[in-house]
Amino acid sequence: MPPDTMEKAAEAAPLRLSSREQLAHLLAEAAELEHNLLCCYLYAAFSLKTPDQGGVAAADARRVEKWRASIMQVAMEEMTHLALIANLSVAIGVRPHFNRPNLPVAPLYHPADIVVELAPFSLDTLDHFIYLERPEGSDLPDGQSFARRRENYQRGDRPGASLMPSAMDYATIGEFYAHLRACFIDLANAAGESLFCGDPSMQVGPDKLDLPGMATIAQLDDALAALDTIVTQGEGGCAAEESHFARFMQIRDELAELQARGNAAAPAWPAARNPLMRKPADPASGVHVTAPAAAAVLDLGNAVYALTLRLLAQAWGGPGGERHQARPAAALQAAMQLMRVLGGIGQHLCSLPARPDLADVHAGLTFAVPRATEPLVAAAETLWIGERLAELLVGLKLVARVEAPLQCLVPQLQAIARRYATASPPLQAAGKASTAAPAAPG
Repeated sequence: MPPDTMEKAAEAAPLRLSSREQLAHLLAEAAELEHNLLCCYLYAAFSLKTPDQGGVAAADARRVEKWRASIMQVAMEEMTHLALIANLSVAIGVRPHFNRPNLPVAPLYHPADIVVELAPFSLDTLDHFIYLERPEGSDLPDGQSFARRRENYQRGDRPGASLMPSAMDYATIGEFYAHLRACFIDLANAAGESLFCGDPSMQVGPDKLDLPGMATIAQLDDALAALDTIVTQGEGGCAAEESHFARFMQIRDELAELQARGNAAAPAWPAARNPLMRKPADPASGVHVTAPAAAAVLDLGNAVYALTLRLLAQAWGGPGGERHQARPAAALQAAMQLMRVLGGIGQHLCSLPARPDLADVHAGLTFAVPRATEPLVAAAETLWIGERLAELLVGLKLVARVEAPLQCLVPQLQAIARRYATASPPLQAAGKASTAAPAAPG
């Protein structure tokens, strides 16, 4: 088409910069941001020593436990954010997005100011968390080691007709959510009620996930309220006392005061910066965990994390109907309970040396994402997940024979498997007899 003809056609029917495809793209980026931050915060919390592991004076051990509890609370609110993004996605007609790039995230996958890496608890790491959660207009610097990893890069304007979706540049997470909010408003004004065309029964509400701010989405006001919850709880939001920004500021100030006493306070294990489960092509990208004990625990932890993602994908289950309702609820319950098992594995892993040649560098959970994260076919779900829970239980028992601190997790995983098997009876596949689920491991 000649250029002048194309220009006339564009004037007659101008393309919108906002579209349902673009909105789905932004929601996927939001899900990855929340998911990535959740993993980074968990890693820092796991690296903190327990009171019986030393590192600080006995009088300060209670303070360290408060730090751990505060960071874990932030992580749970990140889970709320991820769940709200899932509901927003379903509301406009797409599946939730639980996939993400493996950590550390490659430079420039997000805008240049967003560096996503796993790092143990320290002043530098806290400075980075504060920087990520900072309110718009703040001039606080990033943690020094993270700032050195940023690159001078801009995504730039969307070219041509902008038919392909893409995210914009943003300096803060709060700015990103402002763009997302504007996209919702623009599309709602154009499409009206048809914007929210998804099946409401596929969402997860506060009756199933008891987290502060959890809500379902049926209309624009619900969507905007969900985005406001995310922002005010900490993603570039106000510096309110309970925001993530304020929590991290308080922890940083308390850690600085503790270390200023000159007593060499070391509340955290020297967990690796960017531990890696597989041998990397670039050795400088992270620390390959090769010590046999740590490698075995890491394999177990990543397997538990992978099943947690699988269960979350099932929790935002198939379309409505009574026979579909028990399974998503059972999957969600199992996912939330597996997170506690994951916490026990992650904390123990940080106490183990990562490699024989690096005695002063410890291991850490890598949160490796499997390639196959798509939702399971409904009729196979109970069989598949039941088998995987049984495999994890065998693996946990084997590892716990050598790593005694993990033995307390065995009855927890057994109880999760039993509850899932009881709450999620197998469905009958079309034209086939129902396949019995494996017996719950004892």
